[in-house]
Amino acid sequence: MEELKPRVDRLEWRIEAHSEQLKTLQATTGELTSQLATINRTLIQIKWLAIGGAIVLSGQAMGIGTFLKLVGV
Repeated sequence: MEELKPRVDRLEWRIEAHSEQLKTLQATTGELTSQLATINRTLIQIKWLAIGGAIVLSGQAMGIGTFLKLVGV
């Protein structure tokens, strides 16, 4: 029985260390989730900016700009 005590003590230390590592990983996961959400919002804004630019360029190529000037819009 005495020979098991050191092994049990080592296992308890490992469990404590793993518990601390798990807490650190969970905190990191929360931070990364927040950062990914921010990156996703930025990418959505860039996408809509590109779509708007493409619409403007295609409108200019088709001559819609002069039509809108004639109509008075």
